[in-house]
Amino acid sequence: MYRTDERFVRRMIVAAVVLGSFMGATDSSIVIIALTSISRYFDVGTSAASWVLIIYLLVITGFLIPFGRLGDVWGRKKIFVAGFAIFTAGSFFCGASGSLPELILFRAVQGIGGAMIIATGSAILSVSLPAQTRGRGLGYLSLANGLGLAAGFGIGGIIVHFLSWQWIFFMNVPVGLFALIIACIFIPGDTVQRTQPPAFDFAGALLVILSAGLFTYALSLGEEMGWHSVPIIGAIILSGICSLLFITWEKHTPSPLLQLGMLKNPGISAGIGAAMFNRLVLSGMTFLIPIYLEIVKGYSTGFTGLLLLAPSLLIIFTGPTSGALSDRIGSRRLCVLAGLFLFLSVGIFVIFDNTIALVAILTALAFRGISMGLFSAPNLRLVLSSTPEDDQGSAASLWYFSRYLSSTIGIVIFEMIFDHWIRKDVAPGTAGAVHLVSPIATVEAAFDTAFMIGVIFVIVMIILTLLIREGKEHCEPADFDIRD
Repeated sequence: MYRTDERFVRRMIVAAVVLGSFMGATDSSIVIIALTSISRYFDVGTSAASWVLIIYLLVITGFLIPFGRLGDVWGRKKIFVAGFAIFTAGSFFCGASGSLPELILFRAVQGIGGAMIIATGSAILSVSLPAQTRGRGLGYLSLANGLGLAAGFGIGGIIVHFLSWQWIFFMNVPVGLFALIIACIFIPGDTVQRTQPPAFDFAGALLVILSAGLFTYALSLGEEMGWHSVPIIGAIILSGICSLLFITWEKHTPSPLLQLGMLKNPGISAGIGAAMFNRLVLSGMTFLIPIYLEIVKGYSTGFTGLLLLAPSLLIIFTGPTSGALSDRIGSRRLCVLAGLFLFLSVGIFVIFDNTIALVAILTALAFRGISMGLFSAPNLRLVLSSTPEDDQGSAASLWYFSRYLSSTIGIVIFEMIFDHWIRKDVAPGTAGAVHLVSPIATVEAAFDTAFMIGVIFVIVMIILTLLIREGKEHCEPADFDIRD
């Protein structure tokens, strides 16, 4: 009876953590599918609407590592439960927002809660599950992340089509409350009490958010406000200052956010560089493809969501098998293969015009899903195989951080290129949802240009991967939580 109760408790712990991962991942893709509706509702362009997604990723990027360290000091359950409460409250106020600035503000609140959940979830599983089932639990966590990213398109498309964009946030409230109750009841309390001051780098996190946020602001609004305007020039200068301050601070603080010195290792720098270019392309494509399908192809939001959902589910099958494949053919070869699939996916969107057949779109999306599943785990293994055993935790943190940051920058770069072409024939300073009233030929040219830049990024990713020397790994893959 005792063993049955113990297994039940463990399952509830896994359920709470997996729900957190699923909700956090879903809230990225589900917002992307709703951006066209949000843009139309508030009568804003893609540059302004994209901040609904950008601010969420920026906040997670800056606070993921500090909250992980804070959980080690103050207790992982406290941070995890508080994160669920903040995320759920933020979801409600996002749905109730009456203006775009309000929505962006509460998306930042959501991001804080999401960072708290993500930072402590895998650690809770590691200490709550026995060694023989720990790998399986972390596998469920990775699967929930991939499934959440895929399911968000379908769920979001259906909700926006039959209800409204507000309900993509309201739906989080009952699910969040349910997971919060499970977490409070079943996750064991933190037994280790520490008295020393918490060792985490909030200053570094703040500088990252300011640097990336100001740079993102300049890129996303430069076309609309004018590149020579005082706010844009000021944002670029301040971003550079914050970047220099961050590098200087990280070199001298006793508990740095990131071990930047590790980038002197060519294997680590090339591996993380490849991961960043991979995310630049994937996040940019993820941002623009729903807009392409709705504006150029004229598909409804519901059909667009379902169209994106089916190929994305390939991640669920290719992701778990990528580890076994890398054992047989090598991690570097698998990453190059993933790059070739991504090259074909982007190339299809560049070659075809607005008469592209549905089967070609599905093929391109399928290639993209296969590439996503094949790349992440082998790429992390390449980075770790180039890292001394004592530094692998720091290398993994740097890898996660770089992927969240490049996801944000990728959205901004693709959106900036798209917005530049859209506004070529529009009077400077024109605001509003210009992309919704532009000629289809102009919109299509904007997409083609953005995707051509994506082709270049993929080529750079493949080259960086080929530069890595695949060495002997120092760890078991199951000890790492591989997130997309």
